Amino acid sequence: MGKLGLIAIHGMGKTERTFADQFFEDVRDRLSNSQRSRMETTTVYYQDILQPHEEAYFSKSKRKLDWLELRQFVLYGFCDAASLESRKEGTESPYYLAQKEILNAFRRLFQLNGADAPIVVVAQSLGGQVLSNYLWDALKDGTPKNGIWSVPPTLSTEEEKVCRGRTVERLFTTGCNIPVFVAGHPSDRIRPIPRPNENFRWENYYDKDDVLGWPLQTLSEDYKRLVKDRQINAGFFSGITPFSHTRYWKDRDFLKPLVRHIKQLI
Repeated sequence: MGKLGLIAIHGMGKTERTFADQFFEDVRDRLSNSQRSRMETTTVYYQDILQPHEEAYFSKSKRKLDWLELRQFVLYGFCDAASLESRKEGTESPYYLAQKEILNAFRRLFQLNGADAPIVVVAQSLGGQVLSNYLWDALKDGTPKNGIWSVPPTLSTEEEKVCRGRTVERLFTTGCNIPVFVAGHPSDRIRPIPRPNENFRWENYYDKDDVLGWPLQTLSEDYKRLVKDRQINAGFFSGITPFSHTRYWKDRDFLKPLVRHIKQLI
């Protein structure tokens, strides 16, 4: 039996490279030894493209400001979103460099698991938008204007299949803010990514108290057909506050169905 690949993508704000360590451990704790041996994990870390510049500005400005923790959250979070979307042209743009990190994650799983192993992606917050952009470019007909597929990397046919996301069978978004980027358009013009394969399923988890996490089915009829929204209370104490945005990956109401899907695919 082939292995499964699990990719974790972080969201907005200050983030360490170890962001998924506890999450992966919590998933493995819910699997048997034989199931663990049939799963490989990797992460997409794009924060180092942005964070050094944000830290430099914040360091120079903080002596002139109050509410530093809140300001840091706003600066890092919204600067991430704006920087990744505002300048997409060229191979040095944050848009391109973030997509390169996603490509590298797919390549790692191809090297570990081959071309036919199913992949599960879990994307938190802004990570859902970053991944959506990547898959939109990777799966669309023709050559995109921007991003990693505007200058296609040299890949074998089998490797390209994996790197274009065609073996992604499950996508889980948590605290997703895709609507912040597209809700200003008429509903009939809002389209999700193409379906990568016939087995693909997308579940979107949101907490109604999380002001940064949104349902997706109400964006358009196309989103309604592709995505299943799941409303949960993320975090025991934080589930009734906006701080639930950081608690999805620790909540059993998310972990339990995620692991169930993983077991089905292993």
